[in-house]
Amino acid sequence: MQDRLNTTRQNLFFEHLSPGVGVGFPVPKDWLPITSFPLLIIVGMSGVGKSTITKALVEEGLDFTLLPNRRILTERVIIAPMLKMQEKLMQPDCRIKRLTYTHLYREYFPGGMGHILASLHINSQKVNSMLVFDSLRGENEVSYAAKILKNAKFVMLTAPNTVRLERLLKRHDSFDWIASQELDGNMQTIPEALTNFASLGVPEASAYFTLKEEQEILELVGKQVVTGVELRNKLKIFVEESQNYDSVSTKQILEAMTTSDRSLIIDTIVSPQESAKAIISQLCKYGDIKNNK
Repeated sequence: MQDRLNTTRQNLFFEHLSPGVGVGFPVPKDWLPITSFPLLIIVGMSGVGKSTITKALVEEGLDFTLLPNRRILTERVIIAPMLKMQEKLMQPDCRIKRLTYTHLYREYFPGGMGHILASLHINSQKVNSMLVFDSLRGENEVSYAAKILKNAKFVMLTAPNTVRLERLLKRHDSFDWIASQELDGNMQTIPEALTNFASLGVPEASAYFTLKEEQEILELVGKQVVTGVELRNKLKIFVEESQNYDSVSTKQILEAMTTSDRSLIIDTIVSPQESAKAIISQLCKYGDIKNNK
């Protein structure tokens, strides 16, 4: 079974993912494994501000090459090969369903996205700057990447749960769509009176917020800031992602790495510019980056 699910070796012909970045075999001449390059890995859950920080790094003058992100690699290295190998599988249009595919991949390759990232190859004639990847999540992915990618540095972005949910609610990304079949029967209709997250059909969400926070979040529907459907769907995504990836244990791993100067943890409630400057300052200590400012 593992051979059938190996989507980074014999079952995946070499594919160009972006200029100078590819995956699969056989590797073209003069392409090098990603382990040969300086690499900054952004770690964080949805809503911590990864895209915002990446833009801020550009604005602050950091010279880097942005690798194909987590979403793209999931689509092209996990889902697409699985669909070819197993005819019964369906293209997952739903955000929750995609987690099923990534979970299946981790069953055979515990490193998950870390395993895929370590499998990339780079054309040094087209790429000559630090690589940046958005993003890894969870203890297994980070542990694997830290062990295999010796040149990698890690920046974990964090934010309070209320801030993460607020950011999820504000972004209007079709990627966050949830199919109706992924919802329990009692989640199909939103009641007029919302007393708790259970009344939305997402009782598990209460574990991530205080009672006061829960009531304030529910009030957003009454104030018509968001609809009940929007809140339910974003809470569902929040819960499913939190259950799939343990941010607490991930943070502990990175905190243990701080003595080697390989990791930095930033709470993104500070401005993106401050966060970007802190990252660049840390990277400058390594001596393998270019700053255009």
